[in-house]
Amino acid sequence: MEKLIVIFQSTHDAIKAERLCLKAGVVCQVIPVPRELSSDCGIALEINSNGKKRVEQLLAQNAIHSEFRSLVKPA
Repeated sequence: MEKLIVIFQSTHDAIKAERLCLKAGVVCQVIPVPRELSSDCGIALEINSNGKKRVEQLLAQNAIHSEFRSLVKPA
């Protein structure tokens, strides 16, 4: 399954996004930002691609700026 990495401008935003996702029932995991991706923040969220729309809604409703990147994990 395709995984998405959500990158944030600050650690505060990443932690707030994690809380919002978990409260809404979206499966997510805080991870270090992969080396191949750049970010102002050292942590990111990993989500399943099928949760992208819900996460986008949550982040927009809470004025959290983010960027989604694809990351295919080996099976």
